[in-house]
Amino acid sequence: MTRSTKSLLTLMVFYAATTIGASAQSSPKTDDLVGQWGVAAYWNEADAAKVTAQAKSFCNKPYTIARGANGGAMMFEPFDGKPKEVRIQSGQIVAADGSDSRTTKTITSWNGATLVFNYVDEEAKRKYGNMVFVRCRR
Repeated sequence: MTRSTKSLLTLMVFYAATTIGASAQSSPKTDDLVGQWGVAAYWNEADAAKVTAQAKSFCNKPYTIARGANGGAMMFEPFDGKPKEVRIQSGQIVAADGSDSRTTKTITSWNGATLVFNYVDEEAKRKYGNMVFVRCRR
């Protein structure tokens, strides 16, 4: 095998590996939010694994996200304490009607069973930290 062939092969393997890894971590779809979740939060990155395990233990009293009337998902929002229809757009959970940017959440991690996000609004970010949602058994 020539040097250029080896280089090309290495590049192809690297590209395939990063592409596969990226697709496994792709952003969830709005429908992925619907269901029952164990929920917890952390402020210190060192606590992430422990808090994720705690979130799973809260499935005995799950947080339920229902489907919204307009195809979104219904989540309780900070600042008003009432459920609001949300959707996922560009890696963020946003109000379906676009009305309140203070409730926008940035998705920082998603693996198909665990969702981690934090709020864009600084007050909400300080108050709620990194929110961890672990899907409960169906």
